[in-house]
Amino acid sequence: MWNNFFKNSDIKPENVHILDGNAPDLIAECKQYEEAIAKAGGIDLFMGGIGPDGHLAFNEPGSSLSSRTRIKTLTTDTIHANSRFFNGDLSLVPKQALTVGIGTVMDAKEVLLVCSGHNKARALKHCIDGDISHKWTSSMLQLHPHAIVVCDEAACDELTVGTYKYYLDKERGNL
Repeated sequence: MWNNFFKNSDIKPENVHILDGNAPDLIAECKQYEEAIAKAGGIDLFMGGIGPDGHLAFNEPGSSLSSRTRIKTLTTDTIHANSRFFNGDLSLVPKQALTVGIGTVMDAKEVLLVCSGHNKARALKHCIDGDISHKWTSSMLQLHPHAIVVCDEAACDELTVGTYKYYLDKERGNL
């Protein structure tokens, strides 16, 4: 996130908070992260991605919709998807990750979800057009008062025509 997003922005490093998956005590890292959020008065903007299986951050299918920051075991699909960061070598991909829980995300003042590519189209359909479910944890964003989804056309391939046209019309001045 720092190298690819924040590095060339006006955002100050002290205002960026990313979990340290290499911390010596992962449980303590998660606890301290939640404490830091509370001390700061909450999260102003949570930025996250959506997995091909509809997970938000690393809140895999079946995660509690009220969860807090914690260690999460990754599904085989997520391990495969993240192998691109490890030269395709599945044996190098961590089997667990630290994640901000859905409950923590929902407490943020604003949430920005980034979704790109046809491989995320099914997930985006469930996130926006589907029922709210722990099977598609990103679907909880339907209940967030200030959720923003930024996606490309390929990610919209499975949205209903009515939903797609609605958002195109609504955002026509911003496109």
